[in-house]
Amino acid sequence: ADAGMNVYKIYEKEFVTVSGEKKRLETILTERQFQKIYLMLGINELGYDEGQTVKRFEEEVLKLRELQPDAEIVLEANLHVTTARSEANLHITGEKSQASPIYTNENIDRFNQAVSRMADGREIFYLDVNELFDDEEGNLSKAYTTDSTHVLGKYYADWVTWILNHAR
Repeated sequence: ADAGMNVYKIYEKEFVTVSGEKKRLETILTERQFQKIYLMLGINELGYDEGQTVKRFEEEVLKLRELQPDAEIVLEANLHVTTARSEANLHITGEKSQASPIYTNENIDRFNQAVSRMADGREIFYLDVNELFDDEEGNLSKAYTTDSTHVLGKYYADWVTWILNHAR
């Protein structure tokens, strides 16, 4: 896992492994074969050209498939952000979806739809965890975040449980 990772530098950056070593992802993926790989990328690229980002994402999934031919790849939807219920709330809370013309749930949904089309249901799958964290209006529930964007760490166990219940 890496905060701030994006499709344009996924194989360039070094990650800290469980053993504490720093390695590039390609090295990690050639040293060991995995049964399942979960991938969530794209939120950091919402301000980039969407077509180019989707194409690059597809290329990275193909490279992942090449490096891990026996692994199931699970593409995860990017999480929604919170949104203000009214213009008055926007000024008070600075809600992410209405405060940014880029990081909107509409843009996130459009990118997620493009990612979902990469799944073939045999080797590459798609999961959308937004149903766990969204409020009744389809926005990230304020109960799960303090920055309008990221789910608090104390809910990661719920996320894992949800994945285990929904993944094949």
